[in-house]
Amino acid sequence: MAAPQIDLFTRPNATLAYLGAVLVFGGASAAGVAGNLLLQVLGAGLTAWVLWDQSAGAPLHTGLKRFFLALLVLAAVQFIPLPPGIWQHLPGRSEVYQGFVKLGAEAPWLTLSLAPWHGLASFAWWIPAFALFVAMRAADAPSSRHVVWTIAAVASVSVCFGAMQTGAGRFYFYEITNYGDGPGFFANSNHQGSFLLAALALWGCWSIGEMRAAGGFTPKLASAQSVQGGIALLLAFGVIVSGSLACQLLLLPVLAALALVAWPDFRLPLPLVLLAALAVIAGFALFLVYGPAANDLTTKGVVAGISRQEFLATGSKILRDFAPLGSGTGTFQELYRWYENPAIVSTTFVNHAHDDLLETLIETGIFGLGTILVFLGWYVPRAWALWAGARRNVLQLAASLVIGVELVHSLVDYPLRTAAMSSLMAIACVLLIRAPDAPRSRGRSKGKPVRAADKSKPRDMIRI
Repeated sequence: MAAPQIDLFTRPNATLAYLGAVLVFGGASAAGVAGNLLLQVLGAGLTAWVLWDQSAGAPLHTGLKRFFLALLVLAAVQFIPLPPGIWQHLPGRSEVYQGFVKLGAEAPWLTLSLAPWHGLASFAWWIPAFALFVAMRAADAPSSRHVVWTIAAVASVSVCFGAMQTGAGRFYFYEITNYGDGPGFFANSNHQGSFLLAALALWGCWSIGEMRAAGGFTPKLASAQSVQGGIALLLAFGVIVSGSLACQLLLLPVLAALALVAWPDFRLPLPLVLLAALAVIAGFALFLVYGPAANDLTTKGVVAGISRQEFLATGSKILRDFAPLGSGTGTFQELYRWYENPAIVSTTFVNHAHDDLLETLIETGIFGLGTILVFLGWYVPRAWALWAGARRNVLQLAASLVIGVELVHSLVDYPLRTAAMSSLMAIACVLLIRAPDAPRSRGRSKGKPVRAADKSKPRDMIRI
């Protein structure tokens, strides 16, 4: 009797392999240009493969159509050429226009963005995230458990690399990085902490679901359940040793959320929930101002001009000058130099505002604000319904937790500007809507499992 043929080159396997590559090689926003370029090329190929061949069935409807339309408008307005008579009166453009006047040259038609080519490059950085979003909502996408296993495996190895980096002072993936810390596969140890938080949320919720399905801790599955708990502890340990103060603080609500997943019948009155949320926010603010841990949000950094406090102050001036339309995507780094105090400029340069909300508003103005509000209008009601409901779909709860953590962390950093973290956010958006995997059992059919999707709907390549 011939052995069954196993086809490894399938789209689900390709998606998992690409996810692993993105998590390993997509850990930098400014560095790692060659690696990110390769991920963008492969991501474009994966996107084309999924959109071209939908023979497996209709893709999952996520409800994000309005968000993508808003994002399309945001992108389109960056490249619309405007006549000099209009362009010179846009906020923040008069000094640029005066440069043409002083040169005695006729001002050309210019785009809303001050650096359209940089803007085009900044949109290309989102290709990996879009590719995984498209692949994960396909009818033949890999199972949620396989996605979680892939993320947890890469995160565990990244923790080990981080420990080696901290102990040996080498094995760093990028030339520009946090030497002395353990950033793992990332250039920034803060982003390592953010990645491990997301991995902990996914792995922890999935493990809780597995234990619940097994009827609790059982001797028969003791080895597997111990391994699951050990990986969760490793990820939590990685967050602690990452050196990221924000991620260490966010670890507490993540662990509290995992406890709520583990005890779904536990309920608190709504006023008490709101009071607790306010207490956490107030406690976070008080810790930053009066806490024993050093941070550069409430105090100036060691290097003059290089601290979150100064980024916020300078960024607020830029925002004021370019509101309400923004300076254009990809312009922040060059624009920031216009506003720096030349007397304190050193060899260290500012690549991001370390507050993604602020940087987004500086570059995209009301278009970016509108896009963010559309996304929150999609996310908040769904997350609220999940946590206020039966709390049984563990991976949807995990996905909502990943999105929430990354949005909060983005207020003091820029994790989503890396291919790895933006891709995790894209995957979480699909898992937030996706039905649970079919239960695993030894007596299940050997046929291909049927996805919980509406097969009555016609195939639609552009349905979001």
